[in-house]
Amino acid sequence: MGAHMHHERSTKSLSATVSIIDDDPVFRDSIRNLIESAGIEVAAFESAGEFLEKAILCRPGCILLDVSMPDMTGLELQTKLSSLGFHQPIIFMTGNPTVANSVLAMKAGALDFLVKPFKSDCLFTLISQAVERSARLHQQHARNTLERSVIERLTPREAEVFAYVSHGLLNKQIAHEMQISEIMVKLHRSRMMKKLQARSVPDIVRLFDKHVVPAAQN
Repeated sequence: MGAHMHHERSTKSLSATVSIIDDDPVFRDSIRNLIESAGIEVAAFESAGEFLEKAILCRPGCILLDVSMPDMTGLELQTKLSSLGFHQPIIFMTGNPTVANSVLAMKAGALDFLVKPFKSDCLFTLISQAVERSARLHQQHARNTLERSVIERLTPREAEVFAYVSHGLLNKQIAHEMQISEIMVKLHRSRMMKKLQARSVPDIVRLFDKHVVPAAQN
């Protein structure tokens, strides 16, 4: 029980949901009860189709996914989720693992494989790792979204200065390129950096390369 209490703290604090997708109702319910007994929120689904229809993937969590299911296999669902841009960590479950499936799943980004029947401590260790990874990705995505929205709200002049600073131009050079005074460059630069919460030129370059360059390439 002590192990469960440890995992309760490490996962529950992240407001995570563990999704179980397995067509065996007895197994599905037993795993659900086990995970819920550790204080972790669970959503159970009998098929990949039901998961795609009802699952909420906008919060941290992980997916316990049976490999062999009718209609859509676990590997097919994994591919589908990747194509849709959902990247919750996946822990595959199977009663009959093969090297080919294991390698294919790992290459496609699965966290790990659990072979039925598996020990509860192995399950909770993987869930804890998966939820922590999911929380990091979730925070990263939120930060990226916020940074993009701030960049999009820069005034045209601030956006120009943003680009020039990112390319290494000094204030005097930027003033010449924009045909405005150096004082006005400093004003736009100060406002731009405050909006972007950037403290240095490397911060500006990182934001520009991360958000503006990829957009220009698309």
